[in-house]
Amino acid sequence: MMRWGSKAAAGALAVMLGAGGTGLITAAPAQAAGKYTCKAYADMDRAGRPNAYSVCSGGGSKTVSQHRVEIKCDQLQGAREHMVTYTMHGPWVGPGQKSTVQCGFKNFLRGFSVQTK
Repeated sequence: MMRWGSKAAAGALAVMLGAGGTGLITAAPAQAAGKYTCKAYADMDRAGRPNAYSVCSGGGSKTVSQHRVEIKCDQLQGAREHMVTYTMHGPWVGPGQKSTVQCGFKNFLRGFSVQTK
């Protein structure tokens, strides 16, 4: 009886360690640096605000561990209506995630790009 109990306990322990180890293995590639192709995209939302986002997909030639989107927005200000350009950045995220940023109301899209490190 004692041998059967120790074998069952050893088997249960192996299953628990195997399940925990699998979770660690599957989580690591999303944060690991690798070869990716990163692109930035821009569009307008329903309220007319410029949005930009960046994504990185595998199979590229550049080593990337993190990326973020950059957007440049023009805004008319003052009584003489002079143009002011703002540069805003999305959060740094891993290659499998999307970085997004949005300009405010009454802004015009000047440009957008993706930054990597």
